Amino acid sequence: MIASNRRCRIVSFRLSPEEYEALRVFSANNGIQSISELARRAIEDYLSSNAMRPSDLESKIEWLAGRLSVLDRAVERLAQLVESKTAAGESQPPRQSA
Repeated sequence: MIASNRRCRIVSFRLSPEEYEALRVFSANNGIQSISELARRAIEDYLSSNAMRPSDLESKIEWLAGRLSVLDRAVERLAQLVESKTAAGESQPPRQSA
């Protein structure tokens, strides 16, 4: 982010005294001017590297689609089995009471 950009929006969150001190020390030890600058950098880094990547999302959707296909085939086989047993005149086993 260019330092000359005018910053006019505020984002705030609360920290414990210990969290604030740890961030202050980290900033000072790493040449970061302020906790605000540290927060901006951390958010930018997160968004550029750790945000939900399309490839991750796509692979999860593909995995879920595959699992749904397997489930769909299993339900279809069960339905055919029930239908064939019904067509053959086999009675359903008695239900057990709970």
